[in-house]
Amino acid sequence: MVKKSVKQAGTLPYSAFLSIVFALWMSASGAVANELQKTNINAIRAVVGDDIITQNEVVKRSAVAIREAQERYQGNELNNKVEEILKNTLDELVDRKVLIKEAQRLFGTNEAGMKDVEKELDAFVKNAVKNVGSLSKYYEIAESQGINPIEKKQELKEDFMIDKIMKENVHGKVKIQPKLMRRYYDENIDEFRQKKEVQLRHIMIKFSAHNNNKEETLSIAQKVQKYIKNGDDFATLAKQYSEGSHAENGGMWSVEEVNELRKDLRDVVYQLKDNEVSDIMESPIGYHIFKVELTKPEKMQEYETVQEEIYKKLYREETARLKNQYISSLKTGIFIKVINGNP
Repeated sequence: MVKKSVKQAGTLPYSAFLSIVFALWMSASGAVANELQKTNINAIRAVVGDDIITQNEVVKRSAVAIREAQERYQGNELNNKVEEILKNTLDELVDRKVLIKEAQRLFGTNEAGMKDVEKELDAFVKNAVKNVGSLSKYYEIAESQGINPIEKKQELKEDFMIDKIMKENVHGKVKIQPKLMRRYYDENIDEFRQKKEVQLRHIMIKFSAHNNNKEETLSIAQKVQKYIKNGDDFATLAKQYSEGSHAENGGMWSVEEVNELRKDLRDVVYQLKDNEVSDIMESPIGYHIFKVELTKPEKMQEYETVQEEIYKKLYREETARLKNQYISSLKTGIFIKVINGNP
């Protein structure tokens, strides 16, 4: 295999390329499409044998991941994440090209196998048409999503071919022995230790809501505490008096939120029994009263209850290992050149 990474002369600077990527997925307007045509978005990013991969292919295939990144990150963190997504996508496309070449080689001399692929493909397309109602509707939907049905059908055909050779050369070779599963359990026992869970309700009286007057704030907390001791419903009092984020829900916290409590408060809460109410507790932002609704003690999950979970984990890991091994073997002798997009 010949594999190189070089800068492509005359390509769009990578920082500008990232800007175009954002523009592409933030707008579907014709103006953006025109802007992309003015740039070098169709510049070659990789060569695999006699096939090429363009920037446009990489961006299109990254669409969903980029949209998700935009919802979770911003600023430099977003730029770095998108760059990572684009790099990973390019690597995936290179691997796909390699697998397609192998599939074409194998199926080129396997007439029966190719007929099976065509049969599966036709059944898939017919089912897709049936689901949307008609062939015309199928093409209409494809057009609205910017999909060329003919190109998509060819892509699906390649997917079916790849799937068949992967089943034979990767998935069919995955063997997870029971003794390996047991060894994993013994060597990673902490993974199967269920931590103590506490579900509780919370009443908070904030200093800031009472002119930062600690005496006044404490007085209100003590009044609420008196109501609780007199038998008033904790959830009702939380709705009426609590200035915390879950007041409208009767002060109910999820188990995950309890685990994120500051340690001094969490340590006290963990000592409470079911339906027990804490004393008034002070923090930098106010006074707190907690009521434990439910506790589940820490316990160790038995091997028999986590066998399936362990099997799935080891299966995924072994599949990934064999897949990488298989693709690496296929790359031997194929000319591969990855073109660095950085300026």
